[in-house]
Amino acid sequence: MRIGILTGGGDVPGLNPAIQQVTREACARGWDVVGIRNGWAGLLAINPDDDDANASHLMHLDRRTTRSIGRFGGTILHTARLHPDTVREKDMPAFLVPQAKYDDRREADMTPHILKAIAHLKLDALIPIGGDGTLGYAARLGEEGVPILAIPKTMDNDVQGTDVCIGFPTAVTRSIRAVHDLRGTASAEESIGVIELMGRHSGETALMAGYLGSADRTAIAEVPVNVEALAGLLRQDVGTGSEAGAVMVISEGATLEGALKFDDPIHETAMTDKFGNKRLGGIGETLARDLTVRLGIPAFSLKLAYMMRAGAPVSQDSLIARAFGTLAVELIAAGKTGRMTGLQNGKYTSVPISKTGEGASQVDVDRYYEIETFQPRITRPGMGQSLSF
Repeated sequence: MRIGILTGGGDVPGLNPAIQQVTREACARGWDVVGIRNGWAGLLAINPDDDDANASHLMHLDRRTTRSIGRFGGTILHTARLHPDTVREKDMPAFLVPQAKYDDRREADMTPHILKAIAHLKLDALIPIGGDGTLGYAARLGEEGVPILAIPKTMDNDVQGTDVCIGFPTAVTRSIRAVHDLRGTASAEESIGVIELMGRHSGETALMAGYLGSADRTAIAEVPVNVEALAGLLRQDVGTGSEAGAVMVISEGATLEGALKFDDPIHETAMTDKFGNKRLGGIGETLARDLTVRLGIPAFSLKLAYMMRAGAPVSQDSLIARAFGTLAVELIAAGKTGRMTGLQNGKYTSVPISKTGEGASQVDVDRYYEIETFQPRITRPGMGQSLSF
């Protein structure tokens, strides 16, 4: 048996433990493990006519080469946000440019080449580790007949079919620490601290960080923020209790309703990565500036951003990553591919990988969020998805 493994999308703590565990379990069965560098971009770069060039896109994995990687953040296989079914001309490997069939946007579906690359590498199964974008394409390959066993990771925790993804526990832990640390500064200055957290479509990271960190207010991606109403509540929070000041968290994907307009924009709204994917960021600074003007109370912002997913994983992430890695190999050994590992109601399981095609998972606002007060509504253990981890 020869299996491939790759990591796609943004990196999160826990990827290396997952890679390590897959390798250990596979090697114990006498299998060969091939690491594919740079996610789907690595497979795209495989040239069936040039194995010497292919070596730079591959990594032989065994117990020795993965011996110590579990303690580190990031991913030894590196990652990329390229999707093979919409490859821009500028991202196309030179040897593929003549055969690519571009659409009106100068993008091409290179799935036929990806299938050739997998066949050339003689892979009996492929384990992609990623979020809804990476795994959405993995589902496409499954439909094409590739034996796929997916592992979900994303700090946003927005992959359908699992209560918890690799990276989410660490992101929440780091965010809670920021809420606690900044409360002292907000109190000392009798000011308002606005902490911007990653979360493009799902506000679950902000919801859980706000809840567990006892933030005064929480704004999530799923609900437009009425700035006037929020400002009124924060004005009350600043002078309430034994501590002056207030701290709130906000998802980067949230939208502001009724915000003040400024002549000089203070953040870039169209930043992209090298593959053209839009990056968000800046809403926390915009809101802090609005609150300062609107209330006459100093407000400052902290964009936690990549610090949410930098460094070594917390113990929960390591545990989940290793359990997913073991389960993935066990499922492949049993011939049960076309699935994704998951954790549901506290039990490890697997679901059809087609679940990833149902779109990003979002917070159930009616059950878990108070729109009028900008606060989580999690009143008993087990109500929230993420309380299962």
